[in-house]
Amino acid sequence: MRRFLFWFLLLVLVGGTVGSILFMLQPRPSLHHPQFGNDCLDLLTDETESAVDCVRVFYGTNRDVRFDGEGPAPDGEIDTTDVIAADSQQLHVGRADVWLPKLIEEGGTRERGETPFLKGEPPEEQDELVKYVFLTRITKAGEERFLMELDEALIDQNSYAALLFVHGFNTLFEDALIRSAQLSVDLSQRGLFDVGVPLLFSWPSAGQVSLGHYKGDQDRSIAAAPYLEQFLDLIIENSDIDRINIVAHSMGNRILTKALEDYAADYLERHGEAEIEFRIILVAADVDREIFDQVTGVLDNLQANVTIYTSDADRALHVSEIVNKGKLRLGDTDGNKPYIRLNEFYETVDATGVATELFGLGHNYYSDNPFILGDMLCAMAEANPEERALERLRYADLEDGDEYYRVNAAIEPGYEECSLFRNAFPLNNISQAPEEPRFEPMALPPPPEMAPMERE
Repeated sequence: MRRFLFWFLLLVLVGGTVGSILFMLQPRPSLHHPQFGNDCLDLLTDETESAVDCVRVFYGTNRDVRFDGEGPAPDGEIDTTDVIAADSQQLHVGRADVWLPKLIEEGGTRERGETPFLKGEPPEEQDELVKYVFLTRITKAGEERFLMELDEALIDQNSYAALLFVHGFNTLFEDALIRSAQLSVDLSQRGLFDVGVPLLFSWPSAGQVSLGHYKGDQDRSIAAAPYLEQFLDLIIENSDIDRINIVAHSMGNRILTKALEDYAADYLERHGEAEIEFRIILVAADVDREIFDQVTGVLDNLQANVTIYTSDADRALHVSEIVNKGKLRLGDTDGNKPYIRLNEFYETVDATGVATELFGLGHNYYSDNPFILGDMLCAMAEANPEERALERLRYADLEDGDEYYRVNAAIEPGYEECSLFRNAFPLNNISQAPEEPRFEPMALPPPPEMAPMERE
């Protein structure tokens, strides 16, 4: 078995290195709009406004944020020139505007499931830009300006919620901004409940695949935890948010676990009971199970609803276990022996049969294959597991084993919003644009009250 794991690790690392070299030899897609430096809404015309979703993502990062001249005043902002994978040892905040083709139920591109990036020169016809994904502007802001714009976004969306994404290993800053915007649109598109204004915490991942980069990202992820805690403090203490939905992927779970442990330690003293709702989704978590188990007692101060998505098909987790000397990862199903916490606020879901790597930019995000976003949405909304595409299982197949769930694409969910299959794809022609805006601001009733998971 050890020999197999050795050769598996070698194959993955060699494959990752070769893949990185091939990737670097290929021209990188243009992520910047031809008129980069402008707010997305200012770039829309009468012809394009119904074909594009402009998504504003509010970010916090400890990456090195570059800009010309002096930094912004507390109530000001400045356009960035670059954001690089180095630890600046301070928290920067700002916002980015993302231009996304509208999702439509009829037509749209399914080709290889790729995110539609522009490759090569911009088209001469401006209307052709509607079928590509772009960043149109990235700014760094003073805290006063950041909080003012965040509150304006909450008011515009008639929302009291935020959707915070913490990305994983091998992720560049601009890629993470785009993925955060896509998650926001996708989770809102099904209309089940208000997922909130999109937030991103980005840590200095090198955005490359190799053993050295993995270890480097590992160190940088842990060093970023205090800045995520600071970001949470800034948002929760100073904005009108009463529910925060958090999605963490891969190595991002390390940062989130440590930051929440420190944040939760004195949460009750500072906030009292249940002032803020936390709904947390942990996907393919690259965290030592024992370490996570040790901090759950402190996390209970938050009274958070936690869904843990595991997988036996996530190659990065297998590599992580070997690099970390065989210590089981929280996100690894381990055959039929996933991590299970016997607590009414925790739920474990084996997602081996569907895509959990959709958080990596590029392939598969818009494919026809089953994926977990629909179930993630229903987990956030606290939908009854019996109404989702889930089957009940027992730990190690023991009759008295603890209960967990497995995603099953063959099951028709009771709620169509929980479907594992995408029902809308990016338009690929301006003529496909809907006549009216597809996404209306969400009303603010609480999520539907559904029975929590029952144990036999």
